[in-house]
Order: sequence, then C-alpha cells, then structure tokens
Amino acid sequence: MPSRSSVKETAVRERLDPGAGSNHDHSADKPAEWAQPFLSHTLEARWLPWTFDMIILVRLLRIALVTILCIVAFAALFEFLNAIPTHLSLSDHPQAGLTNPRGPLVFDALVWGVVFRAPGYLFNGTIPLLIVLAVAEWKSAKGWRWHLAIWIIAGLLATGFPATDPWRFAAALLAAAATGYLYWLLAGKSAGDWLQARRMREPNAGRKLLNYAAYVVLAYLGYQLSGYLYYGGKLLWVSSGPEPDPGTPPFHVRFERETTASKKVAMMDFPDPASCLKKAETDDLSTDRLKEMDWDRIDNADEAEVCVFRLLGSYENLSYATDWFEAQGFYVHPNFSSGRPYVELDGTLRVTGVHSIRKDGPKFPTTGIIRRAFRSIPYSMSVDATWSKDGNELLWVQTGFSTL
Repeated sequence: MPSRSSVKETAVRERLDPGAGSNHDHSADKPAEWAQPFLSHTLEARWLPWTFDMIILVRLLRIALVTILCIVAFAALFEFLNAIPTHLSLSDHPQAGLTNPRGPLVFDALVWGVVFRAPGYLFNGTIPLLIVLAVAEWKSAKGWRWHLAIWIIAGLLATGFPATDPWRFAAALLAAAATGYLYWLLAGKSAGDWLQARRMREPNAGRKLLNYAAYVVLAYLGYQLSGYLYYGGKLLWVSSGPEPDPGTPPFHVRFERETTASKKVAMMDFPDPASCLKKAETDDLSTDRLKEMDWDRIDNADEAEVCVFRLLGSYENLSYATDWFEAQGFYVHPNFSSGRPYVELDGTLRVTGVHSIRKDGPKFPTTGIIRRAFRSIPYSMSVDATWSKDGNELLWVQTGFSTL
C-alpha cells in the first residue's frame, strides 16, 4: 500500500506533467483552447449577421447585373448571327457586305442589336428572367444544362419562335445557348451557395426579418409573373387562333407585317372608342367626350396606337386632330397640324403630336416604378396620325420614340 507522501508526490507530478511520455507542455495550451471557441462565437454573433446580409445583397445585385449583361449580349449576338446569311449572299456584289459607307453589314448588325434591339429585350424580358433565375437560385440549380435551357427558351420567345425561318431560328438558338453558358460562368455555377451558408447559421431576429422581406419580394415577383403569364396566354391565343375583329372604327395598319401578336391583343382589349375612355355615367361619344382617353389603361405602344386610332377615327375628319392631341398634353407644330397637315409623297395627310418625356415623364405606363423607368429612357414620344388625301378617313396611327 503506497504511503501518503508518495500519493502527494504522484498528484503533484500529474499536475505538472500531464500525459506520460510527452515532452510538450500542454498546460500552456489550455487558456488558448478555452478562449478560441468563446472568441469565435463572440465575433460571429457580433459581425456575421451583417456580413451574411451583405452577401445576400451582393449576390442579388450580381444576378441582376449579369442578367442585364447577358440580355444585351444576346441581342448583339443574335443580330450578328442573323446578318451572316445576308452578308454571305452579297459576296459577289461590288460592295459586298456593305449596307452603307460606314462599315460592314455584320458590324452594323452588332450596333443595331445593342442600341435598338437590346432596350426592348430589357424592358420586356428582365423581370420574367429574374423571376425564373431566382427560382433556379432558390433550388440551387448549378448545372449548366438548366441555365442553357432557361436562356434558350427565353431567346426563342423573345424572337417570336421563328420556326418557319431556319436561319433566324438557328441564330436565336446559338445566341441563346452562348448567352446561357455565359450566365452560367458568371453566376449560375455558384447558384445557392449563400443558401447553404444560411442553413448552417442559427436563427436570429435579424434573419427572420430578412426572411419576411424575402417573402414580400417573392410575392411581388409572383404577382408580376402572373401578369406576364396572363398576357403571354393572350399572345398565344391570337397567334394560333382566328384573326381578331378589327373593331369600331375598323383598325388597320400601314403594312401587314406591323400587325404583330401584341397589336392583335390590343385590338381585342380595346374593340371600340368606349373601351379607351375614362369611366363615366354617360355612353355619349360627343366631340369633347372623345378627348377623355384613359391613359392609365395603356401599357405599351400597341395599345396606345389602337386607342388613338379608335378615338381619332371616330371624328368626321382631321380638323379635330389638333384639339384632340392638345387635350392629351401633346404639342402640335403648326406645320403638322389640322390647319396645315404635312403632305406625304403619296398625297396622304399627316398630323403629329409630340410629348416630352424628359419634361413630363412617360405617357404610359402610369404605374410601376421599373416599367416607368424603362419608358423614361427616350426623351420624347411622337404620335403620327395619317389621313386620306381628302382628310376624311383616318388610315393609320404610328408611335415613335426619340432616344439620344
């Protein structure tokens, strides 16, 4: 049996030299081992919530900017590829490949795609694409096939699904595939990484508030998506079904190719003058009543053209056009007015009203911050109303936008 003195000696030795056979002094590590988890937990609780929120904000901003970049890239690439067959067909011409002295056809196609085609794609396609890409982000879809499929479908829809034109279809398919791969490289292959980091963190009040804000954003995007789906359904209906009724007065355009699917939808939504006017107790269509156009119901240029045609065409002749334009807040130059209309080469008469977007804001749409922001890019809007040679019949209405 060991003596009391030997037991004390053994206890002192174990306290001073823990771990038999080890030359390392572990007693010095104990304060660090104890302090490290406490310090890490303290720093995480104090700084990580804000860092994590910034990660989410930066990620959303990155998705939006990459989407905009890819839409512009798709517009330029599509126009470039679509111009190649025309460029090759002109190879035997003395001025082969030239549309004007400024440069080759394909270069002009690139400029056209970026300057003129891209704004329309951005206006109509940014929000739907962001909704779909947000779902892909939420589902952590990192595969390149998913993103190629998304962009190919979007590209074909943006170009009107040109199945009857093999060259145009091939250009849209190649441009969309290249753009989808570009998006995957810049943003798609890291989809959902921030969500995985989010699931590793313990819930806290700040993150709950962020979740509520995310639900609000998703609800808004869902509401916008429902509107696009509804409008897209009408586009499919008029594209595959019978021609819509021209309405009263019968709506027609200058060239048959201008009767697009969106214009047919506008003809259905606004079949007569009463459908374009502000609500009133009377059904009378007097001269003054026809001036009360309801711009709050107008969402695009096609609807504006249809309604302007319905209302101006209800007058006897072009003598009422200047007063009507001025009642809408348009400026009518004396050389393009009812008293002195502009005479076209074919003898038809044109009256033009101009609206300053830079000064008074876009005429339509009257709601929606994002939509009004896109419509605020041009500095002015013009509406051309063309009458017959005798000025008694309205022939067509065209809207135009001036952009620097």
